[in-house]
Amino acid sequence: MNRLLLAILPLIFSCKSQEKIDLATLNLNEPIEKISSFDDVLLIGVETVEYPFSLLLEVEKSKKYSFDGIDLEGQRIIFQIESEKLKTDSITRLGGGHIDLKQAKNINELNEALKNYDAESKIYGVRIELKTPELQANILKKLEAKYGKGTKNPNTDNGLYWNIKAQNKFVFYAPDYRRLIILNNTDLSKSCYWDIMNGLIDFGGCDNEKYMADLVKNATRPEDVKEKPTIKIDKNWNINGLIVGKTTEEDFLKSATNKRFERIAEIDGTTAKTNEIYYQNNYHDFYFYFAVSNSNPDNQKENFINGFAINDFRKVQISFENGLKPGLKFDEVLKLLEKLKIDYHPVDFANYIEIKTSPYKVTLNFNDNMLLSGMFVK
Repeated sequence: MNRLLLAILPLIFSCKSQEKIDLATLNLNEPIEKISSFDDVLLIGVETVEYPFSLLLEVEKSKKYSFDGIDLEGQRIIFQIESEKLKTDSITRLGGGHIDLKQAKNINELNEALKNYDAESKIYGVRIELKTPELQANILKKLEAKYGKGTKNPNTDNGLYWNIKAQNKFVFYAPDYRRLIILNNTDLSKSCYWDIMNGLIDFGGCDNEKYMADLVKNATRPEDVKEKPTIKIDKNWNINGLIVGKTTEEDFLKSATNKRFERIAEIDGTTAKTNEIYYQNNYHDFYFYFAVSNSNPDNQKENFINGFAINDFRKVQISFENGLKPGLKFDEVLKLLEKLKIDYHPVDFANYIEIKTSPYKVTLNFNDNMLLSGMFVK
């Protein structure tokens, strides 16, 4: 009998260890350690396209998740975590595709990230990748069986949503963007919701202006920024004598421009390879990007500046050798570029001008009033 028991026990534990977390049953207030494992690749940080106003915990290539009996192996699973620090204008300050995700290999690294972002230790939402039409169709059947027919999302071709008041949940089915998003709305607006993949949804009585102001309530007003860095852009679009494609990371660190910058290494979660290094000064919306050495990304003599961004001219003291000035009107900038015989390309119905200067491109950005407000070189 004892031998039989010993033979069965490994099977029991093996089955138990393979049990999947059913994302459809979560309350979405669970502690992070309950819904994730360091056996998987866990990336924590900011991804402004996915959602800029909360901390994201991305689980890559996990076999641990399902949705109401549907296996989600191979799908990206992203959990949302409340973060006061991210209630800023980061989506405009850092650009539409800003990514700052770092791998958390253990509880200490996870806790350090939570502390840095002034974040909760629990989740409030989950975002599920839906790669295939088949998976999308199967998920939709489960949603309709569970919640009934959804409400058509007016902002997308095929999107639906559900407001499950009894469970304090919003459910957003966004097949156009290959996403299912479920949120615990206990601490969210009950009348408005916005993200890039769903647009703005009015659940009834939505005050869009008030809602968006609350999302960025911790943004720094430009007039309150102190110790603005001095920036000089020469006629070849170089910045403070730092030359794109030539100046090394070591040179940058030795320069007078290097103040209040934090070094970030963008790591490929699958290969652990360093894709890019950048230095960020979030307070002044000022950034430098570096192409990394193929042989040794830590060799600062072999990493070269391949771009920079100044997202809000009001937060720096900037001057241009070619006569450009912050606050110039769109048409005034076009006339100046023509006078200087600079080859430019204004983008129709957009608020920026592209200037091709081999081997990089200069983008001049304009605010809502079409006044020159920022630039990006890469």
